[in-house]
Amino acid sequence: MKDRAPATLSIAFGASILWLLIGLSSGIVSALRRATWIDKFSQGTALAGASLQIYFVGLVLQFILVDKLGWLSSPGYVSPNDYPMEWAQGMILPWITLGFLLSAIYARLTRAGMIEVMSEDYIRTARAKGLSTRRVNFKHVLRAAITPIITVFGLDLGALLGGAVITEYVFNIPGLGKLATEAVSNVDLPVIVGTVMVAAVFIVIANIVVDLVYMVLDPKVRLA
Repeated sequence: MKDRAPATLSIAFGASILWLLIGLSSGIVSALRRATWIDKFSQGTALAGASLQIYFVGLVLQFILVDKLGWLSSPGYVSPNDYPMEWAQGMILPWITLGFLLSAIYARLTRAGMIEVMSEDYIRTARAKGLSTRRVNFKHVLRAAITPIITVFGLDLGALLGGAVITEYVFNIPGLGKLATEAVSNVDLPVIVGTVMVAAVFIVIANIVVDLVYMVLDPKVRLA
């Protein structure tokens, strides 16, 4: 099991960084440029991403980028300690696939949250006091809108750390999810129990991290 966990961790952390960067950036731009062609394009792309399944996107991207164009190496996992370049090349396609699909959800959440916060009275008061648009948008609006996004991120990251079964099978990565399904097929109870416990630990850790981030962003949580 200790040999399988690094593969799952590699998928989870690489993809989570990508989907946060893409999702938050797209959502912020879409909210600040509401009802423009940028907003419509962003929302259309997000809707398409939210409607697709990972096994479909993964296989299509693998066929185009690996088999036809040859731009990427075949996905797979090797130890980053021994072969760092090969490790990164093997993880690029899973990261891109998960990053695209999950960033769609975060883009829509960010846009909806920022638009809702921008209509609050205290935001209008801040603008009336002469605060710059940049300061209002990023210090007040984004900070308030990002709270529910952190909750969703904690749940997604915990689930992914527990074992991304479909992702690991599509890209032939020997992670915890693949190990769990193999154990179920072979009725290997010790491995089944072990993978469930490891998944539970990852989910608990993810929720603890979310609580700590809440404390940083919201002073009321620290006081509570």
